[in-house]
Amino acid sequence: MKPIQFLKTATLALAVLLSSCAKDDEPTPDSSGGAAFFAAKVDNQSFPNADIQFTSAKFVSSTKMLQIIGQPTDQKETIILILMPFGGKVTTSADWKPGAYDFDPIHVTNVEYLASAEYNKWNGSGYDQWFTEWEYVKTGKIIIETNNGTHIKGTFSFDAVRKNNDGSFNSGSIKKITGGKFDLDIKTY
Repeated sequence: MKPIQFLKTATLALAVLLSSCAKDDEPTPDSSGGAAFFAAKVDNQSFPNADIQFTSAKFVSSTKMLQIIGQPTDQKETIILILMPFGGKVTTSADWKPGAYDFDPIHVTNVEYLASAEYNKWNGSGYDQWFTEWEYVKTGKIIIETNNGTHIKGTFSFDAVRKNNDGSFNSGSIKKITGGKFDLDIKTY
C-alpha cells in the first residue's frame, strides 16, 4: 500500500473509531478543532453517524439559499434541509435569524421563504428519494437556535413521501424524520 493511501486509511479508521465513541448528545470535534454535529432518527432508527467531509451548512450567495446536508461516510443515506428566501430580507447567511421555519407553502404565497427537506437512501443501484411534498405530508420544520453568519445550530423534523421514478408520489411510503439536530460551520459559495 502506498504511504499516502495508508495514511488516508489510518486517518479515516481513527475518525470512525473516535466518532463511534462519542456521546450521542455531544458534538464530535472536526479536524480543524471546531465542533460539527448532525444527527436524526429515520422511522425511529438512528441516522448513521454523519461524516464531517460530507456534512455541511452552505449559504449560496447568488440565491441566498441556506442548505444543510447530513451524510455518513458510506454516502448511502442523506438528509437535506433547504431554506430559500423571498422578498429580499436575506442578503447574507447571518440574515437567517433564529426561529422556526415550517414547511407550510403559505410562506411562499406570502413571499417570505420556502422551507423543505428530503431524505435519500441507496437501494443498491440508485437512490430512493422522499420529499416534503405538502399535498401528501404536512409536517416539517427547521428551527434555527443560533446563527452568527459563520456557525449555525438548530433542530429539525419532517415527514417525507417517496417519489417514484415516473415523478409521481407514493402516498403509502412515508418516512418520519425526528429528533434532528445540527451544529455546523457555514460555508459561503
